[in-house]
This record gives sequence, C-alpha cells and structure tokens, in this order.
Amino acid sequence: MLVSKKTVYVGADIVTMSEKAPKAEAVCIADGRIECVGSREEVLGYAKAGEYDVVDFGGGTLYPGFIDTHSHMSSFSRCLNQVYCGASLGSIAAVQQALRDKAAASDDEWVIGYGYDDSGISDNRHMNRHDLDAVCADRPVMVVHISVHMGYVNTIGLERLGFTADTKVPGGEIVLDGNGLPTGLLLENAIIEASGRLPVPTEAQVRESLVRAIAEYNKKGFTTFQDGGLGINGEAEVFLRPYMELAREGRLNARAYLQLLPSEMDKLIPLGAWGIGNDHMKIGGVKYFTDGSIQGFTGALLEDYYTRPGYKGALLWSQEEIDEIIIKYHCLGFQVAVHTNGDAASESVIQAFEKAVERCPRTDLRHMLIHAQLVSDSQLERMKACGIIPSLFARHIEVWGDRHAAIFLGPERTARMDPAGSCVRLGMPFSLHVDTPVLPVTALGSMHAAVNRISDGGVLFGGDQRITPRQALEAYTTYASLCCGGEHDRGRIEPGRFADFVLLDSDIEAVDPSGIRDIKVLKTICGGRVVYEA
Repeated sequence: MLVSKKTVYVGADIVTMSEKAPKAEAVCIADGRIECVGSREEVLGYAKAGEYDVVDFGGGTLYPGFIDTHSHMSSFSRCLNQVYCGASLGSIAAVQQALRDKAAASDDEWVIGYGYDDSGISDNRHMNRHDLDAVCADRPVMVVHISVHMGYVNTIGLERLGFTADTKVPGGEIVLDGNGLPTGLLLENAIIEASGRLPVPTEAQVRESLVRAIAEYNKKGFTTFQDGGLGINGEAEVFLRPYMELAREGRLNARAYLQLLPSEMDKLIPLGAWGIGNDHMKIGGVKYFTDGSIQGFTGALLEDYYTRPGYKGALLWSQEEIDEIIIKYHCLGFQVAVHTNGDAASESVIQAFEKAVERCPRTDLRHMLIHAQLVSDSQLERMKACGIIPSLFARHIEVWGDRHAAIFLGPERTARMDPAGSCVRLGMPFSLHVDTPVLPVTALGSMHAAVNRISDGGVLFGGDQRITPRQALEAYTTYASLCCGGEHDRGRIEPGRFADFVLLDSDIEAVDPSGIRDIKVLKTICGGRVVYEA
C-alpha cells in the first residue's frame, strides 16, 4: 500500500479557531488534509510512524485560510485587463486620459474602464456619453461605476448595444436627458444587460485571467472564494467551463464556490447539475439583486435619502416577484443569496424568506443577505429565526462613511451601517466582505474596518457596532465556512479538514487594533501547497 509522505509545520504560533484546542505548536498534514494538531512533541511523535518533512516557519502566526463570502471573481478577472477609473485619478479629465492611453495601446473592439466614483472625484458628477465620445468617437467605450450598479457608455457604444430612448430593461434604466435622448448612464440591470452584450473572450483568455485573479486573492491569505452571480457578465458558461477545466488540472489555487443568477441556474436544474463539484470547485446556490447602491441613490430605503426629501429609492422587483423567486429556490433546497443594501430591500427579502420557511419548513440552507447594510436589530432577529446569515461590507464605513453621513443617510443611519456588533449581541453568525472588484481584495483591511469603524475622515461611526479582533477573525473563518457549506472541512485547524492556512507576521489579537490592516501575509497554503509566499 502506498503511504503518503507527511509534512509537519512548526515555528509559528498556531491559532486553530477551534474550541477544543485554541492554540497549538505544530500541525501535520498529508494528501491536502490535516491529520494531527497539538504540541510539537505530540505531532512529531505522530509523524514518525512514516516518512515526513518538517517545515519551520521561523516565526509568525498561522491561521486557517481566509474564506471570502462575497465577491465577483469573474468580474475581477476581467478588470485585470481594463482601465482603472477610480477616485484616485482625481478628475474626469484624468479618467479620459487613462482611457485614451488604453485605446492607443490596444486594438480591442471596446475600451472598458471600471471603478468610477462620481461622489469621490473632483467633478462630483456622473459621466455622460459626451465625456466618453471625447475619448473615442469612432470606438465603443464603457466605464462601470465603482458600485457596479451603474455605468456609462459613449454614443457609438449605445448604438452597438442597440440601446435607444425606447429600449426597456426590466429592473434597469437607460437614463434620458431633457430632450428624451440617452445620456449614456445605465442603471442596474441595464448595465448588466450591456455587459452581457460585450464581445465574449476566448476560453483560454478566461482561464488565464482567472489564474491571475485568484493569485491576487492568495496574496491576501484567501484559500476559498465565492463568485457571486455568474451570469452578470453574460452567459455563465463563459466562466463555468474554465473553472471546471482549471479544477481538473489542479490549477485552482483557491477553492471556488460559485453562485449563479437565477436565469443561469435554471439552465442547470434540468440537468441536475447544481450542488455538484469537488474539493476545489462547487456549484452552490443562486444570487440575485433586489435593490441597488446607496451611494448611487438606487438602494431602497424605508426613510428618505438625507439630501433628497421625498425620495427613498425603489425595489428592482415587486414584492410578489421577490416572494416567488425566494420561495421557489428555498423549496428546491438551494441556498439563496440576496443583495440588499437599503433597509426597505432587506425588509422585503426577510418577509419573502419568512413565507418560504412557512411553506417549506427548514432553516439549514445558509441563506444570505449580502451587504444588509441598514438592517435593524428586529430584522436581524427575524433573519436569525429563518437561518439567514448577513454578510456585511464593513469597509463602507471607512471608504464612504463621511459621504454617507453628509449626502446619503445622515450621521444617525450611517452609525448603524453594517451592524456587526448587533450580530454579536444577538448570537448570530455573520461574515465580512469587500465585494471585489468594488474594492481591492483584502481580509485584513476588512477586519480592520469592522474592529475600528473609523472613516477616512477620522470619524468614529457607530462605536456600539465595533467588534473584537477575534470576532472579525471568526467572520473570515468559522462563520465564513457556513456560507459555502464548508463548516465540516474548512475554517478551523482540526484533523480531517483541508490543509488551508495563512501565515501572518503578527497575531491579529495581539497588535493594537489601529494596526490590523498593516499586518503582512507571509505565506498562503491551500490543500498543503504553497500558493503564495512573500
């Protein structure tokens, strides 16, 4: 019988995130899984029964590999070949120049940018088709907003897309000017529809872009990621096939949990292809949207926007449509992850889940509310009763907190955003995310934001919603494992689980909370393979 060679890790403080044995001195792995955890003497004694190597880290703190619970890996992989148009460029003129530079250096049919932030740039406005016509009048140009809930297209781009003043997109809008002509601003499902009509990359291009994108996650300590809403960029098949090929070839350096838009999942249901996969890739549940972005004034609120009296935003779908889709997939036994930014959207979705649980009683599907930024304690209690896990975008406070307080929500509601502290007090699991490519991929930066809740302007918003470093760690390990059905194979350093680890240069619980984001990732290990080393 062939016996696998073992590897013993020593020389780091090991934080297991396990209640059975919170700390350890050594861990033994073989065949991509953990076999033994304990003192150095115990683990070496176990390994001596066969061949083994010893890896001495020479310092640092070892944790379970971080688990991403909401981002868009497929979208992020495309962004690697696009133009960054974020607030750091400073002005629309600078964005235009970056796009011109790309156009000059590339013969791609479309010039595409991402990350434009209308309230974070000096011009303090949305772009229009004329701004992008000034980049290229004879070549289509598209720029996606930082929220990913809107975007901008030039005149020839609108023509290529077939978008006119008469075009209607359910759940979206082609914004018109005072003369009834498209401004170039596309909202919600209109920008999703536009993205789906872009030229389709080859399978080889998708594969290599995914490999590059996953490597960026590895650099930040991630060993599992969720790709939320395959189908946003067109047919899910464009990414499903490359994901499956990479998994077969052993080139997925992090474990993929894929969520599909309902329209794409419905193509797989007749084939019985949902819920299948292997240790490195799984087709999970469905992900869809019920409102937009608060900082884009498209989130659905229960009370008026702070600087727009009489305006609350709106749901993308009727309550009946929201009920129908959640009840359908819940009763089929699918996990359902629903985007809700505003509290009105969260309320509609919670009501739908309550109806679904009443129709088909079960609370073990790990349904998720993605963002859930303004949920109240009473809404959280109802979510807990239905088994719904909130995944919170804590860096909103850091990056947009000052603007939320001044423009969108006012100080009181801003202090309530991303209520991780309430989740702790209610004893319910929650996770954290940064919604990449909305913000650059990070776990440590996200934990930092949830622990400190300090805006870029230096304001503490919602001191009662701060959490401890330990609780932030749980949001990226033990609690996060629930969101991908991995509570039995990841999220803790225990025998039988995947050999997924991240080695940091410091103990997250020992440093001053103001320095959490400055901690460095030294090494990331997925399935016993080193996938990143500083």
